[in-house]
Amino acid sequence: MPIGSPRVLIAHQDKLIGESLAALLRLTGLQVMHTQSLKSARSLLQNWKPQALILDTRLDSESGYAFISALRPDADINGRLLVAISNIWPADPIESLKDAGFDAHCRRPCATWRLAEMLATYFSIPKRHQY
Repeated sequence: MPIGSPRVLIAHQDKLIGESLAALLRLTGLQVMHTQSLKSARSLLQNWKPQALILDTRLDSESGYAFISALRPDADINGRLLVAISNIWPADPIESLKDAGFDAHCRRPCATWRLAEMLATYFSIPKRHQY
C-alpha cells in the first residue's frame, strides 16, 4: 500500500467485525488500523493521525458521546472525517449523532461497500474498474 494512502482508524467493540472491516478496506488501498477501546483509539489518533475515524457508538454512547464531542474541534481543524456505526433505531437517533459531532453514520449491520464508498468520496479516490 502506498505510503501516502489515507489512514483510517476503526474503533469497534467486536474484534471480528472490526478486523474484517479493516481487511476489506485495505483492499481499496487505504491504510487501516483497528482497536477495541477508546483509550487505544485516543492514542492512535494522537500518534498515527488518521484522516478518518469509524467509531462503533457502543464504545462512546454511555458517556453521551463525550469522546467524539471532544474530537470534533480537532477534526474541524485537521479535516478528519468522523463516522458512526450506530445501533438500530431508536437507540442512536441521527440527530443525537449529529449533535455529538459525527459527520456521517451507518446503522449496524453496516455494509462494507457503503463505508468504502463513503471514504472514497471523502478522499476523492477514483473507483477501480471491474473487469
